[in-house]
Amino acid sequence: MKMKSIKLYLILISLYFFLAANIIYSQSVKGTVYGEADNKKEKLEDAIVKWMGTTKGTITDGNGNFEISLTGITEKKLVVTYSGFKTDTVEADGSNDLEIVLQSNTTTGTIEITDDKNSTYFGNYEAKTEIITSQELVKDACCDLAGCFGRNSSVEVAVTDILTDSKELKILGLEGAYTQILIDNMPLMNGLNVKYGVSSIPGTLIDKITISKGSNSVLQGYESISGIMNVLLKDYDVSDRLLINGFVNSMLEKQMNMNLTHSFNEKLNTILTFHSIQKSNRIDDNSDGFLDNPLVTRYVAYNKWKFSDKKNKTDFNIAGRLWNEERIGGQKNFNIKSDEGSNKIYGQTVNINSIEGYSRFSKQFSDENGMKLYLSSSYYDQKSFYGITQYSAKQENFSVSGFYEFDVLGSSMKTGASYKYLNIDETVKFTGSTNKTYAGNYVKKESIPGVFAENSFRFLNDKASLLTGIRLDYHNEHKLIVTPRVLFRYQPDELLVIRASIGTGFRTVNLLSENTNILASAKDIVIENGLKPERILNYGADLLYYFSFGKIGGNLNVDFYRTDFYSKVIPDFDSDPGKVIFTNLDGKAFSNVFQAEANINIYSNFDLKLAYKLVDQKYDLNGKRYDQPFNSKHRILSTISYAPKSNSWSASAGLQWFGKQRLPSTSANPVEYQLPEESEPYILMNAQLNKNFDKFEIYAGVENLLNFKQDNPIISAENPFGQYFDTSLNWGPTKGREYYAGFRFLLK
Repeated sequence: MKMKSIKLYLILISLYFFLAANIIYSQSVKGTVYGEADNKKEKLEDAIVKWMGTTKGTITDGNGNFEISLTGITEKKLVVTYSGFKTDTVEADGSNDLEIVLQSNTTTGTIEITDDKNSTYFGNYEAKTEIITSQELVKDACCDLAGCFGRNSSVEVAVTDILTDSKELKILGLEGAYTQILIDNMPLMNGLNVKYGVSSIPGTLIDKITISKGSNSVLQGYESISGIMNVLLKDYDVSDRLLINGFVNSMLEKQMNMNLTHSFNEKLNTILTFHSIQKSNRIDDNSDGFLDNPLVTRYVAYNKWKFSDKKNKTDFNIAGRLWNEERIGGQKNFNIKSDEGSNKIYGQTVNINSIEGYSRFSKQFSDENGMKLYLSSSYYDQKSFYGITQYSAKQENFSVSGFYEFDVLGSSMKTGASYKYLNIDETVKFTGSTNKTYAGNYVKKESIPGVFAENSFRFLNDKASLLTGIRLDYHNEHKLIVTPRVLFRYQPDELLVIRASIGTGFRTVNLLSENTNILASAKDIVIENGLKPERILNYGADLLYYFSFGKIGGNLNVDFYRTDFYSKVIPDFDSDPGKVIFTNLDGKAFSNVFQAEANINIYSNFDLKLAYKLVDQKYDLNGKRYDQPFNSKHRILSTISYAPKSNSWSASAGLQWFGKQRLPSTSANPVEYQLPEESEPYILMNAQLNKNFDKFEIYAGVENLLNFKQDNPIISAENPFGQYFDTSLNWGPTKGREYYAGFRFLLK
């Protein structure tokens, strides 16, 4: 089926359900969960609502609303829990307008913590959405956002440049550029700032992370292809009054974090945070003459203000962030003051200055009607050297989006408009003689107004829900972009959830910033004229089953997603080993991803996870079909954690197994600079121990316990200015075993 036919089909489905939306009566209980503290009351998202004495339950949505079936229930009592609030038990007789108010468990006396919520769980949404809470993040070092996924099977963290240790976050096995990353629901992290931005957000500032696979809501734009990752930062309501965190690893890289909150009155509060990293020692364990770890110096300041008027049902947030960072990699004796840009001693340097700001306004007119307005802007300035290759880039980003939500024939409709402006200016220069030909100025300007509509309704006695959406955007260069999406959720009983989704995506490529590891090598970059934007169709299904046997409970989850590319920019590593040729797809490109996962909780103390993932990615080039390079087709993840009921200490460990990966051909190189066509499988093991005191926590752990390292990750390391020098062929860890230790000081 052609792309245009698929789009038309999805559009017709979306419009049909907009018009045919209806609601069917069911035997269920509906209500809203609020939290009350310091005479303030607000709706609680992701509160757990269960029938007493059963495992049947649900989770509140973003407006604190829930709906739970009465089927098979004899004792109609609901148990409602939420972290930081006292558990409540409520009589429920079939009423559809329950209002449940949980009281804060913080008093002027002792602090009582009652929390039955799992540290990771699946949200009650049409899209498959996994939620990682701050309780899960403390089970690993999680010194920054990129370090938050060592226990997660849905997100893979890949190092894109071994000398500066830049990382990307991959969903469905696709490169990080296909993952839409939001900060507090804002598109602040896109374009140039993603590469190092995923390491610039400290774990101590993160409240929770939601990971939605595959096609998602059209509200966030047309770029969510493999999925959406929404990083929700802490505010006054979900943060300790004071948090001080210190961290050091065996390379003597140091990190300090501080969160400070204050409430001025019942309507106005703020959180102020500072984050700093100081450089490690110069380490070269494999004696190839290059640093194993970059020397990183980072300073970040973040401030969020929240105004909430419960009487008028109005909320307003405004936040800003300053970010300064320097990274130094390369040969061990590289000196940035005397050697930067020279052809004597090879070095890579990155200097970043960035400022970001965003705000959100929401007004609720009634239970069904309300509006939200989002505004964000950022400026990013990067100056880098990759040996004699000088790369400078600036980015200006502005976006505004708003929608109105209202009831139509018993369904929920959201209609709105958006505008996005993106200005990227990249410059490449060479400070010495070279055969590279890609010096020049690369400018990209996007101005994109858009409108969208999304409808959600329930049917089949409220066991099923359907979300249909469509958006129309007008790109200043590529004209009209039509993005239809359809998401379906069916829950035949309390233990089984079935989901399916289909939708299209569109993106323009930021070629240099997404492939800076090639800038570090001796390879020339050849860009064919007229590279087209990428157009994608993603569809998949998910099955989630909850189980319990006495004191043992958990879930089994199986999903499959396929991504078809109808236009894709392909980096050709194989035709000429001295070049990387970027060209448009001349055939098919697709990705099939299957994942099976089991999560088990025993006596509320032990948490076990076992997951398997199959990633099959292929593309056609010059009449031949290739496996995607640097991709492990088979992967296994296993984790275990334990905490006694007293929560006085905890322990966790994880194991990841990565199968073979296809590597680009190096057969044209001299024998000493050739690599095998496939990598070897490898295992990564991590472990951590936490000890909790009254207001103090200490932790220590180890990463890459088995000390696995890729042999010779840098080709021609002894001649970094020669024609065979290449740092782009990394497929596994290049750093060995790493120990770390840290502390947290908390005032509730």
